[in-house]
Amino acid sequence: MASQPTEFSISNVFSNTFGVIARNPALFLGLSLLIVGLPQLGVGMVVPAAPADPTTLFSNPGGIISSIIGYFVFLFLSIILQASLIVASANDLAGRPVNFGECVGRAVSKLLPLIGLGIVVAIGISLGLLLFIIPGIILYLMWMVAVPALMVENLGVFEALSRSSALTKGSRLRLLGLIVVFFVFSFIIAIPIGVISMISASLTVVSSALISTASAAVGSAGIAAVYIELRGTKEGASSEQLASVFA
Repeated sequence: MASQPTEFSISNVFSNTFGVIARNPALFLGLSLLIVGLPQLGVGMVVPAAPADPTTLFSNPGGIISSIIGYFVFLFLSIILQASLIVASANDLAGRPVNFGECVGRAVSKLLPLIGLGIVVAIGISLGLLLFIIPGIILYLMWMVAVPALMVENLGVFEALSRSSALTKGSRLRLLGLIVVFFVFSFIIAIPIGVISMISASLTVVSSALISTASAAVGSAGIAAVYIELRGTKEGASSEQLASVFA
């Protein structure tokens, strides 16, 4: 029986985010390394580093194109990671076994819809950011849990976007606060790794990949936790009910 809806709790989101990572560190960090960290490391070794003077980037069309492609690739990989980790998070919070194969398999089974979702989200948010930034932020907050909605509720691309908008309505200011906290967290974990990169220039690419791995793991687990919390607060859905989709 579903529990009664309650108020959206930021503390629950934090507890669930770091709780599932602490209970499954190898899976969460391993998937993040495989899906986000290693690809970034590979790109960093092939593509030259950005120039110190950002204005010189505009005189290099190839650099602009590479940056745009890199943005879309990173966004797509993040969506695949989110799709994998919503399976792990739902199962973990319901007290069910969590395994690598199931997480990746579920994401792969939804690969085409996830690609479509990634394209729509990337284009929409990018255009929104170009329009004085604020529209892009609003769209991100609206579509924040589109990936979990697609995975758990077996929705199409635009249905998932609409579902995410409905779930996040009324909680977007709190979600914006969570994003700010996430960026602060990313900055903090970047400090010691950044110091390592100062020892040797060759370690810069490696340290950036490590930062991305940790940030992606926390960010993707956080998106899953936000979705689970929103379903609970708005509809009284329990973790057991959400995890039953993957049984």
